[in-house]
Amino acid sequence: MAEVVSVQPPARRLLATLSARFDGAALRVALPGQPIQAACAPTAAQTAQWAPLQAWCFLGAGDGSSPLLQPTRAPRVEQRFSVAVWPAAANSARRDVIEAFSRHLDGSHQLLAAGGAWAGLLLRLRVKACDVAWWRRRRPTDPWDCGYALNEPAARAALARFEPRRATLVVAVDWPEAALLDAITGMARSSPRFLHPVRWLVVQPDPSDITERLRSAGLRVESCDNPTSTHDMNR
Repeated sequence: MAEVVSVQPPARRLLATLSARFDGAALRVALPGQPIQAACAPTAAQTAQWAPLQAWCFLGAGDGSSPLLQPTRAPRVEQRFSVAVWPAAANSARRDVIEAFSRHLDGSHQLLAAGGAWAGLLLRLRVKACDVAWWRRRRPTDPWDCGYALNEPAARAALARFEPRRATLVVAVDWPEAALLDAITGMARSSPRFLHPVRWLVVQPDPSDITERLRSAGLRVESCDNPTSTHDMNR
């Protein structure tokens, strides 16, 4: 895949990065009908269960840096878009793991550990400063954007024009197969222009059918049980 290069002048790219906000039109912090939960410390069991998810997210994510003297050059990202499936029955503990992992990945647990409003504000400012430091290598503790993709017309339209402001985890829960396939293939087509890695996680009680349809569409599906192995239609 050809390398993506930003055509924005350095000053414009800096301002765009500073002004970028979480895309609430494309992603939601909570599913419809569910309140936004206050962050709480994860259990040891949840931490162990999300380890394969974290490995998948970082697989091919690159270090996210651009050369110091080339601020308009695209960040180093080997795999800009990736899909994985997570079997989980409704109201199961495995779905709670996804919520806990999202809060871990988006820095909510760091805010919780920071303690106090001022400490939280300083942490947010540090994150924004890291966003604009194009030469800086991404660290495992750097917050991602995490959100649920909704199967609604406005949300699907927003997903079609989505541009990640930083590394992003998209979670799609119980989508119909046709709509899910359309949304994922659309984002896959857009992904060569992404400046940051995007990971799309499909959560269903039995994702075997959608996995086969994704394979048939030529898309690779990562196995979260073993994130170094992949499945595609050519195997």
